[in-house]
Amino acid sequence: MRILIADDNVALQEILAEVVSDAGHTVEVASSTDGALSSIGSFHPDAVLLDIDMQKGKGITLLDGMQNSVPPIATPVIIIRSWKRQIPQDSSLVRGHIDKPFTSHAVLESIEKVRAAGTSANEPAGTAAKQAEAGPKAPKTTLAEKGVLFGRSYVLFQNSSDAVHDLVSMFDGEGYSVLIVTAKKKKTIIERFRNNNIKTLAMKINLLGGHFNIYGLGTMMDEVDRFISESAKPVVAFDDLNKMIERNGMNSVLTAIHQLNAKKYDKDRTFLVSVDPKGFTTKDKEILLNHMAYHDPIGE
Repeated sequence: MRILIADDNVALQEILAEVVSDAGHTVEVASSTDGALSSIGSFHPDAVLLDIDMQKGKGITLLDGMQNSVPPIATPVIIIRSWKRQIPQDSSLVRGHIDKPFTSHAVLESIEKVRAAGTSANEPAGTAAKQAEAGPKAPKTTLAEKGVLFGRSYVLFQNSSDAVHDLVSMFDGEGYSVLIVTAKKKKTIIERFRNNNIKTLAMKINLLGGHFNIYGLGTMMDEVDRFISESAKPVVAFDDLNKMIERNGMNSVLTAIHQLNAKKYDKDRTFLVSVDPKGFTTKDKEILLNHMAYHDPIGE
């Protein structure tokens, strides 16, 4: 899901953004009601996390701004409030609330309820019963039908990890060994796939003082080499190259990916790279495409 966080407290912004992005959602942040309205128009979020204490308690005016827009904005809003702050009862936009101090579980649970409600609302009445009467489900799409072949490598220019995670599930379903190299927490990936056959190299680690760091690229490459050498049909997926670039620099990360792709292994293997190309030069893209085919999950 695409989640907009509307909060003028930088510390809370960072906490919420990390919780939500680590759960696999795409995040944008706004620090004012005007900024939030602008972001809704450009970012098109599936839900808004709105701190009504924002701007000295004026955050709630975002609801009026959404309803008075032409046309009105119907994006679901989850209210974040201090204890005992009143929640508007007359707005159909409000789909839940989170009390401060909040837990990551409370945040993700509220988002999941919005997602589930949206899914149910989009299903015609009796859909489940009709599907049951229709007989067996259609066969799942195969990798070959998507134009993806083991032994080749692919880059997905996407602003979220959903598409590469779908490919990971398909490779796993067809019996390949999969390693996901991620800047997310390992727990997030485990919960996403719930499959012990998929291995995870979580590059984010906790340090003293609550700060975060990322494993060195050399260590990452050693771990990938080890996985490939120990697997019969290895598939390595980098589900968010941008996070690695933020911490290690564009040149270092692209060089590492180039070296992994160029290395001669004694077996076939596939690399999958998901990256948002925003900010990439033509040369940067060419480095990725030197050894990798472009895979478009939407246009295929």
